[in-house]
Amino acid sequence: MKSPFSILFLILLIGIPFISAADFTFQVNEEVDLRIPCFNNGTYCSSAAVCNSTILYPNGNIMIIDSDMTANNSFFNVTLTKTENHFLGEHSIIMVCCEAGDCGSNTYVMEITADGFASKQIPFQFLVVIFGFLLIGIGLTQERLRIFKHAGSMLVFIMGVLTLYPGYSFINWTTLMGKTLGFLFIGLGFYFFIEDAFSRDKQVDHYDQADDGRFHE
Repeated sequence: MKSPFSILFLILLIGIPFISAADFTFQVNEEVDLRIPCFNNGTYCSSAAVCNSTILYPNGNIMIIDSDMTANNSFFNVTLTKTENHFLGEHSIIMVCCEAGDCGSNTYVMEITADGFASKQIPFQFLVVIFGFLLIGIGLTQERLRIFKHAGSMLVFIMGVLTLYPGYSFINWTTLMGKTLGFLFIGLGFYFFIEDAFSRDKQVDHYDQADDGRFHE
């Protein structure tokens, strides 16, 4: 009984770093139309302004460098292809704009997540996994409620599959954490679903009950 809850505590600790401080959030492996406002002397830039952007991957490699941005009213946009948008995590954006001889720059953070939603300190999916482990715990301690164990096992198993693909926050099959959690959930869910088969005491009780039934017949 201690093992599942120890793992549960570890999962909570892993979830702590997920604190979003991003200006933009997009889904990985999708085309992105990044639109950023331009300001000059406290007001919006005119369409005559020229803006360029440089975007860095979380590991510091360059996604695009000095890419021309297209004016769209008060915003300037640049399109990122699916091929470019393939890396989970927080990307640094440097935007440089010039208008009538005046130039300025600003920095932003673009967050690329597995599901397109901003990462949270504890993703909602972890709460589902916790609920699954609670059901397993009830089923393990209450013989009359064994169905809870099976339901919780299936829930944890399914969440393991969803953790691998499509994933959530910065977690999916492309990251070590995603692979670890995904296969861990799948393995634990499968184990607890068939756990009765590994218990010799339960097998003996089952056969004893079967023998008693035949004897009384």
